[in-house]
Amino acid sequence: MKKVSMQDIARELGFSKMTVSKCFHDSEDIPEETKQAVFKKADEMGYEYRKRVKYRIAVLFSEVYFEPNEKFYNELYKRLTEQEWRSSMKFSMIYVNREDERNLYLNPMVLENDAIMLLGQFSKKFVASIVERRIPVVCLDFYYRGIEADSVISNSYQTSYELTSHLIEQGHKKICFLGNKNYTNSVNDRYMGYCKALLEENLEIDPKNRIDDRSERGILQEFALPDALPTAFVCNNDHAAYLLIRQLKQMGLKVPEDISVVGFDDVLYAEISEPPITSVHVKRKFMAEQAVSLMKRRMETPDAGARVVTIDCSIVYRKSVAAAVQKQ
Repeated sequence: MKKVSMQDIARELGFSKMTVSKCFHDSEDIPEETKQAVFKKADEMGYEYRKRVKYRIAVLFSEVYFEPNEKFYNELYKRLTEQEWRSSMKFSMIYVNREDERNLYLNPMVLENDAIMLLGQFSKKFVASIVERRIPVVCLDFYYRGIEADSVISNSYQTSYELTSHLIEQGHKKICFLGNKNYTNSVNDRYMGYCKALLEENLEIDPKNRIDDRSERGILQEFALPDALPTAFVCNNDHAAYLLIRQLKQMGLKVPEDISVVGFDDVLYAEISEPPITSVHVKRKFMAEQAVSLMKRRMETPDAGARVVTIDCSIVYRKSVAAAVQKQ
């Protein structure tokens, strides 16, 4: 069978052979859309590029976060695969169930790869067990203090502070935080940003105002809301915010007329919600690019110190926030 050539790819796409060649060499004068079209067609046609696969990376995905509607992590994985050709890496998604994570078990399929990328929140013990086995690893969208593992995270602390400050500016004084207590440092950073905003305005930080959004198994659950409801909620992510709004509606409450709600991640839930949710936009493409860069560095200099790369975010203001209702 004849091998597929660059000329064959060029002919299929209506490009010149030079354009295709520049794509494989990641030339800066070629638009990203053109590169992705070439890479996709090359995969479809079975093109073998001599520099293509240098490192095979197992992308471990916690089963808790593998849901058909889970847009954030699915898009992050998609953004990773878009980097395959230029990075000479091959990414393979492997699901990890809660029992294997608890038992610190790694599927033999994982060990056939050169390194691991962790996508979706994993326990501190599980991450530490991988580091102790001296397997190159990069954590994507979470990190733990005290573990020497490369990580790429969003600026959760600052943006959570800004979100909470926005609510306070609207007159809200009793604000609840929806997000588990015993989770990754990334989630706790969001809580600490929330606390900072309250402290600056001399507002009370009540432990009862931090509500778990997931069960012990990590499953999103109906929220145990306090009898005396706040006037606003800061939610750890948009999925939780979406479910909270639905629960409040079932209680006969309106958002934002009665209660304001903000989320995090700026995924589809924020757009389709009624009302649309004010959220934090995370640059998922840039986050994936930084993760690939960290992985390349780790593979080429295995003894280098661990790095945590923080990605700046921005707030997307929608219609889920209104001025606090002043009770008579």
